[in-house]
Amino acid sequence: MAPLRTAVLSAFCALLSVGIASPAQSHTESVRRSIARRTNGNGTCPIPTDIPVRASKESPFLPLTNEDFGSVVDWLFQPEQNLNLTSVSNENLTQTDNYIWLIEALHPNKTDILNYLDRNSTKPRKYARVVINEGGKEIPDATEYFVGPLPIDNTTTIKTLDYIYTSSPHIPFNARFEDGPRSTAIDSIVAKTMSSIADITKDLMEIEYYGQSDERSNCQYFVSKPSSGNGSQSIVWLPWRLNGIAPYDQMMDFYASFDISGTDESLYTFRMFVYNNVVYTSVQQFREAWESGKIIKSPVTPLDESHLRKDRIGDFRELETRFAPTTVELDGKRYKVDEENRYVEYLGWSFYTGFTRDVGIQFFDIKFKGERVIYELSLQDAVAQYAGNNPFQAGTAYNDRFYGIGALMGRLIPGYDCPYHATYWNSTIHGAESTNTNINSICIFETDIGHPITRHSAETYKQATKGSALVVRVVATVGNYDYLWDYTFMTDGAIGDHWGPRIAETITGTLHTHVMNFKVDFDIIDDKNSFVKTDLIIENITQPWYPERGTFEMARLNFTELQTEDEGLLPSTVANGQTMYTIQNNAHKNKWGVPRGYRIVPGVSNVHLPSMLSPWFLKSGQYAKQAMAVSRQHDTEPYSSAALNQNLPEAPLVEFWSFFNGESLRQEDLVVWVNLGMHHYTRSEDLPNTLMSEAHSSVVFAPQNWGDVEGTRDLANAVIYNRGEGDIAGPFTNGVNPPSCFALGPEDELLGVFENGSA
Repeated sequence: MAPLRTAVLSAFCALLSVGIASPAQSHTESVRRSIARRTNGNGTCPIPTDIPVRASKESPFLPLTNEDFGSVVDWLFQPEQNLNLTSVSNENLTQTDNYIWLIEALHPNKTDILNYLDRNSTKPRKYARVVINEGGKEIPDATEYFVGPLPIDNTTTIKTLDYIYTSSPHIPFNARFEDGPRSTAIDSIVAKTMSSIADITKDLMEIEYYGQSDERSNCQYFVSKPSSGNGSQSIVWLPWRLNGIAPYDQMMDFYASFDISGTDESLYTFRMFVYNNVVYTSVQQFREAWESGKIIKSPVTPLDESHLRKDRIGDFRELETRFAPTTVELDGKRYKVDEENRYVEYLGWSFYTGFTRDVGIQFFDIKFKGERVIYELSLQDAVAQYAGNNPFQAGTAYNDRFYGIGALMGRLIPGYDCPYHATYWNSTIHGAESTNTNINSICIFETDIGHPITRHSAETYKQATKGSALVVRVVATVGNYDYLWDYTFMTDGAIGDHWGPRIAETITGTLHTHVMNFKVDFDIIDDKNSFVKTDLIIENITQPWYPERGTFEMARLNFTELQTEDEGLLPSTVANGQTMYTIQNNAHKNKWGVPRGYRIVPGVSNVHLPSMLSPWFLKSGQYAKQAMAVSRQHDTEPYSSAALNQNLPEAPLVEFWSFFNGESLRQEDLVVWVNLGMHHYTRSEDLPNTLMSEAHSSVVFAPQNWGDVEGTRDLANAVIYNRGEGDIAGPFTNGVNPPSCFALGPEDELLGVFENGSA
C-alpha cells in the first residue's frame, strides 16, 4: 500500500565546469574536443560501493539483539515468573497451553528519546514487548506484557502492557491469533464435517477434504476475518479453494460456517453451508438436496493454472528484447549508510530507521540540513474491506497488521524490484522462541526522478537543475496482496510516501477498498507546532479601478488555525484542491516573517473507507474513516491500530477516535494521521497481477515557508546559461560532469542550447 516514483536515466548531462570565462570560440572548441573523446565511452564505469558513515548517536530505535531476545526467553521460562509456559517446540502443544507468541522491542517513549538525542541524557534502556497466549488460565486469553529493563538484571520485571492501548491488554481467547495450535483445533470440526460430505463436494466441485494432514484432501480453506465481534464468541466462514500455486484465485462457490468459540474443541459446532447462494442449515439438509437432484451446479473452477502464472506469452513486441532503461549511479553513490545503527544521510537529509513485525520499516528523527522535520514516519496498518454476494466476501475486513506486514517483507529482486547497485539491508523478526531473518528485504537507492527539480528560461538566461531523490523501498506479500512502499526524500526538502499494490484477485473479483494509515509525527524545528487549514474561496467583490465590471468573482485565501482536537478529524480532500493543510511552528519564522512549516500535498487516490457503520470495522478501523486526522502527541497513544484489533471490531485494543478529546492543537506536539489507498474496481486485467501503473496512492510533505528561498539553490548538479558577449552562451555546470566511461552523442551537446539570448 504508498507513492511510486518510476524513474528513468536522464539522457542530458553537463559537459563543462563552472567558471569557464574564455570567449565563445574557446567554449566551442573545448566542448567539441570533449564529445569527440567521449562518444563511445570506455565501458569501465566502476561498480558503486556504499559510503560508510557513523551516526552521531547510537540508535535507540533498533530491534532486540539476538542476545537480548534469548535472555528474555530464558527469563520468562524461569519458575519464579509464574507463567507456566510450554515451549512452542513441544509436539503436544495445544491451544489450552500457555506459550509465547511474540517477543520484540518496545520503543522507548518519545520524551525519553528526545532527551537522549537533543539533551545528551543517557540512552534509554531497552524493554521487550511480549505476547503470550494463555489458554491454560481459568479465563483463557492472550495477554500483552512488557519486560525490562534490558539487559536482564535484578531490576527486570514483567508487567501488563496497558499504557499504549485504549482498552485492556488481555485479549479474549476468541479474538486471539490463529496460530498452529488454534488452527489444529479448528480443523477437527472442519475435517469431521467435510469428510462426511466428501462424495457431494467431489460431485459438485471435484474437491474432497479429510483434514489438513490427510493426503486425500485436494483443497483448502481460509478462516474469515474478523472471526469475532467483541471476543465473546467466534463464528467463522470458510471459503473453499483448490490447492495450487495461487489458491486465493481458485475459489469454489461453496462456504461453510462454524462456531469455534472457547478452548474446548469438542464443543465446536457446524452452522451452515452456502452453495450457489443457497443456504443449508444442516449436513442432512445439504445431502437430501443433493440426493434429490435439487442442487443446481455452479461452474467448476478449472484445474488449469496457466491463467495464474506470469510466464511470458505471445509474440515479442518490436525492440522490446532490448534491455529496458534503468537507474544507474555512474559517478558512485551520493548517500551514506550506517548499517549497524540503520542510519542514512543523503544530500542534507538524515534519519534513523526501525523495524517491527507488525508494520515493517519505520523512520525516526528525520532532519533536513540539520533541522528536524519529522520525529516519526511509520505505517500503522493496511486494511481492506470487501463487498460481495457471498458470506465470505460480505463479511471480510482485513487488518494486515494482524498478519505481520514486517514479517512478510521478503527478499527483493535486484534490477527489477530495485535498481542495480542498490544498498540492501536484512530484516530480523523474533517470534516466540526463534528468530527469522529476511535477506535483502529493504533496498535503498538514489534515482533520477525523470524531470528537472527546477527549470526556467528567460531572455538573459536558461537554467535546469537535475531532479534526483533517495528511495527506501520494501515489498510485503500478504496473502494475495503484494504491497510496495516507497519512502522518497527529495533534494528540495520534500518527502514522498507512495504505496502501490500488486493484487492477485479471485477469478470473479469483488469490489473492495484498500486504506493505508500512516503516522506522521511532525516536529517542525521543535515539538511545538500548529495546524493550519488554508481555503481558497471565491467571493463577489468590486474594485474602483474596474468600475465597468461592477461586481465580479475573485479568489482569496482564508486561513484557519485548528484550535482543539474536536476539529482534528478532517473530511475528504475538498473538491478542486481548494484546501491546503500545513504544519507550522509559529515561534520560528523565516526572514520574511512567516512561520516555517511543511504542507501536506495529496497525491493520487487519497481515499478512506466508504462505510462508516460497517460491523466489521465498527470501532477497530476508525483511523481509516477520514482522509486525515490531527491529534496531540502522547506516549500513551503511539499507534492508531493494533494487530489484535483484527478480531475485535466492536471492542478494539486501540479505539482511534478516543484520542480526540478536546485538547489544544495550538503550538503543541502534534501528530498527523494520513490515509492512502484505492477503491479497487476489479477488472480482467487484475489477473494474474494488478498493474501498478494506476493502482497506487501517494502523498508528499513539502516545505512551506521552511526556508527563505526554494531549497535547491545549493545543488551543484545544475546547468545555467548566462547571456554575455558573443552569439553563443556557454554552459556552466559547477564542475559536475558525466564520468568518462559514459558514452555521449552529438544530441547531448550542451553548447548551442542558448544562442543569441534566445530562450
